[in-house]
Amino acid sequence: MIIANPLYDKGEPEKLPLPIITIYFLGFPLNSIQSGVVKISREYRDVVTQEILDIKEDFVELLTHDSYLIQVRKLAKAARNKLERVLHIFSPIYQSTSDKHQLDFQGDTGDPLVKKMVDRLGRAIASEEIRDLMDVEDELDRIFDREMRKKDEIIAEKEEIIAEKEEIIAEKDKLLIEEKKRAEEEIQKNLELQRQIEELKKQIKP
Repeated sequence: MIIANPLYDKGEPEKLPLPIITIYFLGFPLNSIQSGVVKISREYRDVVTQEILDIKEDFVELLTHDSYLIQVRKLAKAARNKLERVLHIFSPIYQSTSDKHQLDFQGDTGDPLVKKMVDRLGRAIASEEIRDLMDVEDELDRIFDREMRKKDEIIAEKEEIIAEKEEIIAEKDKLLIEEKKRAEEEIQKNLELQRQIEELKKQIKP
């Protein structure tokens, strides 16, 4: 965004940064959030008093950002506004059974924006270059999943080895405790036997 800054000496337009707003499209559901579209907003709070401050500071606004969560699997079946009509394009209910890259969209194309997006997505899937890129991404996903499974298996094996070692150590500690207990009992028996011997010596002493 470029605006004129009256405080700028040379009278030249100054470039000001725009705030960042993140939008997350989730293909999996969040158990604790039932809404299809959720806005995550910020608030200014005094940490000591816990008072919510009714202010906005440009510097702070540029440091942090609002977020939107879109759960495509939890969108209402019947669109309630223009946003949901547009988001329905990404609903998994329209995913083609023969090609996961394609959507057999059966929603409302009467909305000009929806029709425009459907047309553009249709042209995208018709592009050989874009299809090749999607195939590459699929292969990368498969490699990533395979490596993550290997990593999980290695971690599980290490955890199993650690658990076995801990079990061995615990068993050794138990044996040491039992051995120590037996040694202490043996010492007590010897002391008691020594005491009894001393008592007998006193009794038979002329």
